[in-house]
Amino acid sequence: MFHTIQKGSLEYLTADALEGAIHCFSTRYGGVSEGQFSTLNLGTSRGDSLENVVKNYRILGAAVGFTPEEVVHTWQEHTDIILRVGKSDCGKGLFRNQPDVCDGLITNEPGVALVCFAADCTPILFYDPVQRVVAAIHAGWRGTANGIARKAVEKMIAEFGSRPEDICAAIGPCISQCCFETDMDVPQAMLRAFGGEANAFIEKRGEKYFVDNKGLNKLWLTRAGLTKIDVSPACTMCQPDRFWSHRYTKGYRGSHTGIIKLPEEAAT
Repeated sequence: MFHTIQKGSLEYLTADALEGAIHCFSTRYGGVSEGQFSTLNLGTSRGDSLENVVKNYRILGAAVGFTPEEVVHTWQEHTDIILRVGKSDCGKGLFRNQPDVCDGLITNEPGVALVCFAADCTPILFYDPVQRVVAAIHAGWRGTANGIARKAVEKMIAEFGSRPEDICAAIGPCISQCCFETDMDVPQAMLRAFGGEANAFIEKRGEKYFVDNKGLNKLWLTRAGLTKIDVSPACTMCQPDRFWSHRYTKGYRGSHTGIIKLPEEAAT
C-alpha cells in the first residue's frame, strides 16, 4: 500500500513494501520552483535554475532522510542499462556531470541516494533488506518491453547475491491504462516481450490501444519471483496538478522522482 506524507506544503509518497528503506516518490508540492516548474521540480535538464533544484532536494531530503550531496541521478534514454554505483558517484547529475547513460541504478552502499525520474513513465524502487541492496529504475514503454524491471532483479542477484523472495518493490505514480493511448507499435512490442500474457494489459478502443504499463512491469517482477510488490494507483495524466505529465503539458514541465537509500546498519 502507498501512503501520502504531508509536511507543511511538502507532499511525497511512501510504500509499505519498502519499509526499512529510506525512500519516497515525490509530487509537485512543496518546493521553490516557479512557473511551469512549480514547485518541487527535481530535474536538472528541463530549464529550471540549478539553485532552485538544489533547494528542492534539500527540502525533500530533510523530510525523507537524505542530503543533496548524496544523490546519484540516472541519465535516462529509454534504455535497459542499469549501473552499479557507490559513494564515489554521489553528486552525479546534480553537482557534477553524470557521464553514463542509464535508466537504472543499484547500490549496496549506505549514504547513496539513488534517483530516477518520471513524468508519465514508470518509476520503480527495489529493496533487499537481507543483502542490503537498493535499486531505482525508469521504465518507459521501451524499457518495459526490454525488461528493465526483470533485469534490475537479475542484477541484484548477480552483483550482490540477492534472492528474489527477499526483494521488495514499489511501482510509483505514472500514466495509467486509462490515459496511456498508443498506436499498434506499443502493443506489438509488449506481445513480443511477454507473449500472449500481454493481452490482459492491452485494451483496444477504436483505432487506438490503451496499455497498462504498471501491470506489465508487475508481471515482469512476479515472473522474476518477487512476491512483495506495491503498485501506486495514481495516474500522472489524471492528476497533472499533483504530478508532472509529459503528455498533458506537451513537454513543458519539471520532473518528479523515485528516490531510495539504504539505512545505516544498526550498531551491534
